[in-house]
Amino acid sequence: MDTDDLSEKAYSIIVHAARVCDTLKAELGALSLECENEDMWLRRVQSHLRKIVEDPDEYVEYWNLEEEDGINVSQIKKLALDLSRQVNETRSPFMNT
Repeated sequence: MDTDDLSEKAYSIIVHAARVCDTLKAELGALSLECENEDMWLRRVQSHLRKIVEDPDEYVEYWNLEEEDGINVSQIKKLALDLSRQVNETRSPFMNT
């Protein structure tokens, strides 16, 4: 699947990420290549965001985000939590089926 195949609501997750962290935006976009449909992509995005929330220090350090993008641990954790809520809102129609 390509990001062009995502609904406007799902694609807005990538747009939201891009406003804060280009690295995360790229990762979320790349996840679509491994997915057959939007629901699968949303589940993978949610899993990735949970990992960031669980260990934001690791994510910031691994990608050198403070130096490269000026993003600190609290900012990336807040972004991941915000995106996670957005994923839940987007997934709600899929969750009922």
